[in-house]
Amino acid sequence: MKLIIFDLDDTLVDFATTRQTAYREMSLFLDGEGIDSNAFIRACTEVDRPLFSLFEQGQLTRQEYRLRRFSDPFGVIGVEPLEHLVLHLNKLFMDCVNDRPQLFDDVRPVLASLRQRGIATAILTNGPADGQRRKLKATGLDQEVDHVQIGEEVGVSKPLALAFHKVIERFSVAAADTLMVGDSAELDYDAAREAGLTALLLDRGSRHLGGNRNVIRSLDELLPSLKP
Repeated sequence: MKLIIFDLDDTLVDFATTRQTAYREMSLFLDGEGIDSNAFIRACTEVDRPLFSLFEQGQLTRQEYRLRRFSDPFGVIGVEPLEHLVLHLNKLFMDCVNDRPQLFDDVRPVLASLRQRGIATAILTNGPADGQRRKLKATGLDQEVDHVQIGEEVGVSKPLALAFHKVIERFSVAAADTLMVGDSAELDYDAAREAGLTALLLDRGSRHLGGNRNVIRSLDELLPSLKP
């Protein structure tokens, strides 16, 4: 392989953990406002993925997505979504997940080993550009890979083949010489394969048992899987 492309959230960055930390901080604020925080957080988990999909598809702007992910849950629990509450919740969430992200322990050693081998590395992510840039800066990942492509910045996101091809074109390598590594079976693995790349599904939580996808449980398994 000449190029390895990584997803960001829940592949390199432990987004799931920092999201739970953010939800706990939001809960403390909501409890102080006399709002049922448990019900609100449950509603957040219900509405976020569909809203984020609309953002990925260009059907919601960044700001529309951010406001609705915390205003729509109020409607679900039957509480008026007051603007100052929505804005404060959004700030609490973003400050936590973007400015205090945590890398998985296997990330830096693997990136360093790939650099030593002369293999180019890139990050391909669909997240909102400003938040992802904050996250990259906070972790230092923007200095540890050769290129970062964010869907919102280039106008095309996974799972579209063009998202992968834009990264590949940057390095002038063939799709067959490019490996995509990510935690999403649909957005990272299946979409990359359809775009002509090789792919590995990173399944840290053993959620994808069975099936015919090529799976690794940690990035430590990546290096042995590469041909010399």
